[in-house]
Amino acid sequence: MNFQKGRNSVMVVEDDIIVGKLLKHTLTQRGFDVQVVADGRLAISNIQNQNPPNLVLLDILLPFADGFEILHAIRNQSSWQDVPIVMLTSKTQEASVVRAFENGANDYVTKPFQVEELMSRIRRLLR
Repeated sequence: MNFQKGRNSVMVVEDDIIVGKLLKHTLTQRGFDVQVVADGRLAISNIQNQNPPNLVLLDILLPFADGFEILHAIRNQSSWQDVPIVMLTSKTQEASVVRAFENGANDYVTKPFQVEELMSRIRRLLR
């Protein structure tokens, strides 16, 4: 999927099928174009070969490449480096939160999450 200019778009990098479907449904119902990517290798390929979305929701624990590797790839790809990134993960340790922010994440939400709180954070980043 190549994201269209002028439409709110989100790339969800999430390997849990249920969480991915929930996020896609929730965001689509609110007018977003959504692409769900289930592993780190595919996410990095998309970063290298696609137009950027307006926002990325990024899990940390992923197959093939973890969220920190993807965060690094986004911040080092010139056309993607200003895309807001929300880490959406079950990792609650302070070290993970600090590492995410120090490497360019814009927000950090832990699972389980509240849908309306997440939507509020997304809207704030897309202003």
